[in-house]
Amino acid sequence: MWKKRIESLKKRLQSEQGIRWIVFLGIAGLACILISGFLPDKEPASDSAAGLDSTLEETAYVQTQAYCREMEARLTAILEQVEGVGTCEVMLTASGTSETVYAQDETTQQDDTRRQLEQRYVILSDDAGERALVEQVVSPSISGVIVVCSGAASGVVQERVTCAVQAVLALPASRICVVPAQ
Repeated sequence: MWKKRIESLKKRLQSEQGIRWIVFLGIAGLACILISGFLPDKEPASDSAAGLDSTLEETAYVQTQAYCREMEARLTAILEQVEGVGTCEVMLTASGTSETVYAQDETTQQDDTRRQLEQRYVILSDDAGERALVEQVVSPSISGVIVVCSGAASGVVQERVTCAVQAVLALPASRICVVPAQ
């Protein structure tokens, strides 16, 4: 059955009219390809939504950088008080950005065969408008620390600094680098 159909299709395509159809379809395909080059790749959903996303990303980045700078200043101040450290400078790197967790109200509906959990954000209304209730803000995780201090030539001071940073940031020693200053 399939062989008969394929044979009849071959005969039609080998005829003069079949060749015309093949040429026509080829030209139509090339025209579609050419026209697609002039069309935009992707249309944004809306300019305001795209602007809002980039603004949120920039805000999260700025907040992460501010958090890192604050932690660097606090670590520098405390490490300079450790015996033998001397003057020091601290640099932190963070993985990710801060995350805001919003409060949710949960309701459960249960039938004989299934259980359905429905979650809704808690919304507050005031003079400024409506906004979701913030439950907590999770700081970005610190992925690495470098400490440059004048007393780091001593192995004892390096150990003290490493232990102090481990205690404060809950990082493994492999993510902490303590080096002597010039």
